[in-house]
Amino acid sequence: MQDNEVHIWRTDIAQVPRTLLPRYYQLMSAQEQVRNQRYRTEALRDGDAITRALARTVLSRYADIQPAQWSFTKGKHGKPEVNNPGIDLRFNLSHTSQVVACVVTRQHDIGLDIEHIERNNNVLAIADRYFSPSELTDLFSLPADQQKDRFFDYWTLKEAYMKADGRGISLGLGNFSFTISDAATISVSFSEKIKQDAAAWQFQLFHPDNRHRMAVAINTSPGNSGQIAVSHFETIPLQMP
Repeated sequence: MQDNEVHIWRTDIAQVPRTLLPRYYQLMSAQEQVRNQRYRTEALRDGDAITRALARTVLSRYADIQPAQWSFTKGKHGKPEVNNPGIDLRFNLSHTSQVVACVVTRQHDIGLDIEHIERNNNVLAIADRYFSPSELTDLFSLPADQQKDRFFDYWTLKEAYMKADGRGISLGLGNFSFTISDAATISVSFSEKIKQDAAAWQFQLFHPDNRHRMAVAINTSPGNSGQIAVSHFETIPLQMP
């Protein structure tokens, strides 16, 4: 993988053979296993194990390290980072009840969000509370049958950016605003409260299927790398091709 590349790996949870689950649990560190047992249901525990296995097996595609040997730490704002010496990989995870996704790149701050859009939430009320005035104008200018999809476009973009930045919800969702021309032509503007250069950020939206929306946020400033190439892959951790 070159410095100007981003790879997104997705796993459909329903396609994971249950015979692989014990191996996923064995890959986890002691700390991850303790955290896993805090989930109340077997489905949530298994989903967490699949997520950890995806991260570890994907990272092992880019470095000569076995999946169980990866070490992780938390960065300045609590964002998970690789802790293995001499490794320049950056990654981020996102999941729904149906899909797990992992994005990997070198040197760039990066964030990924995937959302299941078939939910009964009152998304327009959420938008009215958290979106910027220009985002609301765009959202409510659309026909009613298109508004929910556009809501999730904005929501995944906001989540992806907050994860890439590392400060999360403390940024304030109304302090940065997106303009969507199309799925690959997206710009952002920041209020004075956020000390960021909008030109240093690249965003893309994806519709992996008719039930999900996904967005990636990439800080392109290290090395002035310019346009980043994003590729997609599907995988099941530890399953032979």
